[in-house]
Amino acid sequence: MILRYEDYDRQSVFTTDILVIGTGAGGGAVGAELAADGFDVTFVEEGSYHPTSTFNPYATESVPRLYRDSGATVIMGTPQIPFVEGRTVGGTTVINGGMTYRTPDDVLDTWQDLTGSPEMGVEGMTPLFERVEGIVHAKHQHEASVGNDSRIMAQGAERLGWKVEINKRNQESCTGANLCVFGCPTGAKQSTLVSYMPRAMKSGARCLTEVRIHKLLIRGGRCVGAVGRAIDPITRRRGPRVVIKAKATIVCGGAIQTPYLLKRHRLGKPSGQLGRNFLCHPNAKLIGFYPGRVNAWQGVSQYSQVREFHDEGLLFAENFIPPSAMAANLPVFGDRALELLKRYDNAVVSGVLVEDSTTGTVSRGPFGMAIARYDITHQDHSRFLKGVELLSTLHFEMGADSVALPFHDQPFASSMDEVRRIIATQTSRHTLELFTVHLMGTARMGATPESSVVDLGGQLWDLPGAYVADASLFPTAIGVNPQITIMALATRVAARLIEARGSVLAAA
Repeated sequence: MILRYEDYDRQSVFTTDILVIGTGAGGGAVGAELAADGFDVTFVEEGSYHPTSTFNPYATESVPRLYRDSGATVIMGTPQIPFVEGRTVGGTTVINGGMTYRTPDDVLDTWQDLTGSPEMGVEGMTPLFERVEGIVHAKHQHEASVGNDSRIMAQGAERLGWKVEINKRNQESCTGANLCVFGCPTGAKQSTLVSYMPRAMKSGARCLTEVRIHKLLIRGGRCVGAVGRAIDPITRRRGPRVVIKAKATIVCGGAIQTPYLLKRHRLGKPSGQLGRNFLCHPNAKLIGFYPGRVNAWQGVSQYSQVREFHDEGLLFAENFIPPSAMAANLPVFGDRALELLKRYDNAVVSGVLVEDSTTGTVSRGPFGMAIARYDITHQDHSRFLKGVELLSTLHFEMGADSVALPFHDQPFASSMDEVRRIIATQTSRHTLELFTVHLMGTARMGATPESSVVDLGGQLWDLPGAYVADASLFPTAIGVNPQITIMALATRVAARLIEARGSVLAAA
């Protein structure tokens, strides 16, 4: 059962075993696992339900429907970093690129050391990764779906002697439509919309869409549900008050919305870590323009990653985007932008991703806003400059005639000599243009209340009955796409709740 804005005039109070706030990688996974085990599960999703049949290539329709605040969201800091989150059933999994990398072994070793638990290490996490990968069909692309931009990136790296790793993606018979960011129009990408959520609904779960939760229900020191308001999907005006009473409440709003909600109740006091440890895996966009047609719109959005410099915290990848999205992100305007868009078929959009070496914060701001703050370090700035030089080298090696660089003051170069000259002038972090879709940390999981926000079962140390199952849980940066890690940790939280079924169902 899926409810919408107009339904809450008839019913606005609900009772359930498990309330799951959010339907993305964390919420979809944890809710589906619990529903399959017989729990009565109710999801609450701030966005609307948009089935596969409604997805299309038009930004003016897709972005307002599927993205939080139409994608106009920014992390404050030096420099400011635009970011995007999905706001729809399926969350950000509906609009991401579908990468299914596991947490690297060395990161899991660190997590095991930090928590003192082998459950957080390679041995403990491997069965969870395997389960998740099976559900979302993590696999390599069919050769016919690989685009020319992907081939250029992979062949360029091979020419330079750099290591390339072919991605596994959560896809079933992907045709390479390259519309991942607007929702997969064929249903091939196994977002939670088409994987976990249908499993949950088949097991009897319900989903309350177009409801924004604004506070938890707390009685006798225990979380017993949540309260929200219905949100008109067109006007964004608030409608009826919606109350969900539950025996356990799992917050899965992501690394920004989860601490925003929890901070209202002044939680996380034992460690003071709630809203801290914010990680965003920032990346810089670099566009190579080639003399001949690449037609990068044909083929999967990201086939491989260049991992030669992963030990230095650098990843390179291609990620082509529809023309409207490219136009919005070009470093120039007017006639100059039009001239570049005329070369859309000649472009390869690529990025330099830098592993977090620092952390930021998330706090509650005015007018219902969450304020994220993150300042890249001077070390990060140096790594970005190195990454831009290396990635430019790859493009010119493959025959590009020019590149668009991620520097506001000097955004174009037509040779490697020019790239090096420009990089030598980039002494300020403020001129660097960054972007991110990987938001993590802020409610870190751990073994003690003095060092973490939630315990190893995902329950808040200072609020029984309230759990977290999303990217907020990450104890440290992971340096790769986080989707599978989120799903694995959410599966682990579900397993802990299933083990404690008796006490959970007996809760007030």
